[in-house]
Amino acid sequence: MVLLLGSFQSITAQLSDEEYNYVTMDLRGILNLTMTTNPQVDFTFKTIQEYQQGITRFNATQLEVDATLAWDLFVYASTDLWTQVEAYSTNGNNGLPAEILHMKSSVANTSAAATDNLNAFVSLKGLTNSGVVGGVPAAGTQFIAGAKGTAAGESFAPGTAASNPDTHKFRIDMRLKPGIPATFPQSTVTLASVGNNAEYAQAGYYYMEVVYSLVEDL
Repeated sequence: MVLLLGSFQSITAQLSDEEYNYVTMDLRGILNLTMTTNPQVDFTFKTIQEYQQGITRFNATQLEVDATLAWDLFVYASTDLWTQVEAYSTNGNNGLPAEILHMKSSVANTSAAATDNLNAFVSLKGLTNSGVVGGVPAAGTQFIAGAKGTAAGESFAPGTAASNPDTHKFRIDMRLKPGIPATFPQSTVTLASVGNNAEYAQAGYYYMEVVYSLVEDL
């Protein structure tokens, strides 16, 4: 007879169960452009001095950009000519080009590709001259920030206006200088080339719409 003495280890299978949780994230790009000033900017010329020296509206428009992606900001007039609402005389030209309005931005556009910008007082381009078609800009469009193209340095970075006031908050100055006679000599489009071809403006009440467009880096 053989007697075996020793220890035996008991092996027990562990029971388990599992459930799964699927987590999704919808990360949407955000572009917000906010005008914090009155959308109507008024110029009233009622003295000889105002005709000769012009009127400048500093901080006429203030814009704030909040964006989660790279962006461009450009500007143009919605028409080629100002719209005359009322005529105060019977002579002169009522077809005033958009370009008689000069504009300047407080934030310099640092993109080398933006050959047309608002870093200094320049004529605002009318719709045709802006190159904007269906809301899409061209290389010659006036960019307040960024430029046409997606290369490095051709856009402004994501951020909020509150955290980045030097690059995401814009103060736009506007200037009109009729002169005597009111030929608006600083305009890049002469009055004689539009409307009824008269060389000076007809006295009257006019308006024009300026469009500021914030887009994802193009």
